[in-house]
Amino acid sequence: MRRALPAAAIALAALAAPSSADAHGRTKRIAVDYEARVAPLRPPLAGAVELRTYPTDLAVRLTALHGHRVVVLGYQGEPFLRLGPDGASVNAASLTAAGAGLTKRTDDRGWRPYARRPSVVWHDARVHSLPPGVDRRTWTIPVRVDGAPADLSGELTRVAAPPAWPWLVVAAVFAAAAALLLVRRASGALRTASEVLGWVAAGATVLSSSGFAASATASEDTWLEAGIEIGVVLLLAAFLVHGSRDTRALSGALLGLMALTVGLTSIPVLLHGVVLSALPGTVARASVVVAISAGAAAVVCGLLVFVDVLAHYEEPTATERYL
Repeated sequence: MRRALPAAAIALAALAAPSSADAHGRTKRIAVDYEARVAPLRPPLAGAVELRTYPTDLAVRLTALHGHRVVVLGYQGEPFLRLGPDGASVNAASLTAAGAGLTKRTDDRGWRPYARRPSVVWHDARVHSLPPGVDRRTWTIPVRVDGAPADLSGELTRVAAPPAWPWLVVAAVFAAAAALLLVRRASGALRTASEVLGWVAAGATVLSSSGFAASATASEDTWLEAGIEIGVVLLLAAFLVHGSRDTRALSGALLGLMALTVGLTSIPVLLHGVVLSALPGTVARASVVVAISAGAAAVVCGLLVFVDVLAHYEEPTATERYL
């Protein structure tokens, strides 16, 4: 226990590292279907603006650099954003600005201050929309940079979910191992299997939770949940190391239950094409599948161990109870 608590504190501190990421892009989502890329900036855009899109909701962030003045044109060609040395302003008469949620008043005229910094984040339909049956298209947002016309552009892609068969194979391996142990019902083998599967499930849980928490898109809730999950895993791992044979086996089952719960909440990574994790997509998916598969197998073995412990439990005698 004394070893586990400092380790949990270190893990929680490490999870605070993504705090420098832009708060707008933070989310509890762990997987999405679309990917937006920004095309290389060329003059007059190069050196004058900074452009990025957020993978969580495809929002656009535009920043004017080095005293340049940038005007963003709306869906009808009207100016709706203005960025420059004096900050960012929004055209209160622009329907595009109203639709993007940058202003709630469309009957006013003139420019309204929006931010002190020459940077704005907004949702633009030209980046969001992808017609049915179309998996890839180029998006364009017209602007004027110091009076010169230019286009912010990029590519929007629908990313298909990966095939399911590799993950089914992994799950089948663990299921087969659990089925074999069920048939043999050897108490020693069940206890050893529960411990080993508990360790595997614990490793997969820590890897998966850490990857999601360390992502630049992770929200504060994601950090908190990951910290709690890792802390519980470390606590149970202490019993897995220092407990009796039966305690270790039952701790392995509890670790399996923890991994199974965490893994099932992470199922979206198997259903969507883009994984929002600091880990590569394949590694993140594999950790989730292993957490579910090893966790379920550990729970099955642990339940059999628990039944065996109850079957061999003997009521203490009156003398033993007195002592």
